[in-house]
Amino acid sequence: MRETVKQILEAEGIDLFGILPADSLTVINPKLMPPWVRSAIILAVPYDDGSVYTDGVSAYAHITDYHLYFKGLFDRIIPKLEEAFPVKHFFGSADHSPIHEKEAAAKAGLGVIGMHSMLINERYGSYLFLGSVLTDMETQETAGEVLSCTGCGACLAACPGTALSVEGMSPEKCLSALSQKKRLTEEEAALIGAQGIAWGCDRCQEICPLNADREFTRVPFFKEHRHGDFSAEEVAKMSDEEFRRFAFSWRGRARILENLSNLENLVKQRKNP
Repeated sequence: MRETVKQILEAEGIDLFGILPADSLTVINPKLMPPWVRSAIILAVPYDDGSVYTDGVSAYAHITDYHLYFKGLFDRIIPKLEEAFPVKHFFGSADHSPIHEKEAAAKAGLGVIGMHSMLINERYGSYLFLGSVLTDMETQETAGEVLSCTGCGACLAACPGTALSVEGMSPEKCLSALSQKKRLTEEEAALIGAQGIAWGCDRCQEICPLNADREFTRVPFFKEHRHGDFSAEEVAKMSDEEFRRFAFSWRGRARILENLSNLENLVKQRKNP
């Protein structure tokens, strides 16, 4: 089973995967969990190609929405899995999943959990998208232990919102979460602007020593479907179809436009005090 899955995924440029039995999976959305699941193929897909951005938009949001990537991926690999294995069911998901994908990836040996709560792989760091394929195939594979990072504390010290601590993460303090709120107070808008944030925040990833010598993605999609720096003017002119290609579109155009405009105005004020 593993070798066949490996060949199918390698054709897609994916070399990080693991297989887990169903009884090792943590179900977080029972309504989405099919009753026939016997095992899961867990995928970790690196997306970083080394590009540097200066617009305050998180690196992941410069790529065509990864949900679209996974939809295309599952459309391609599930027919191959169905052809290769004599079982009835395969069900692919990413993000909106019935299982705890990050925990499953750690159990599958794909990485450790950082103090910033993200999965960190020894080759690709934490710049990963996670997905899974649930199936009724039986497997003899076993789950490993969920391991933590070295605990150096660099991400805690670098977090601009003091959202990270040894006790865990406080989402209400995370500036990434703040930048994605539907409505911001003047104080909140000033805070994310002062930190150079327009959408998302990569500070904890940028400072992590386990990301320092990471390899970059080999997946063609993330090399080809990538946008440079965004501006408020450009985003305002995008067609609805083009705007929906990016991850920040889920919150609507007004939020990202306001954040970009506020940040651009702050930059101008600093240049011309």
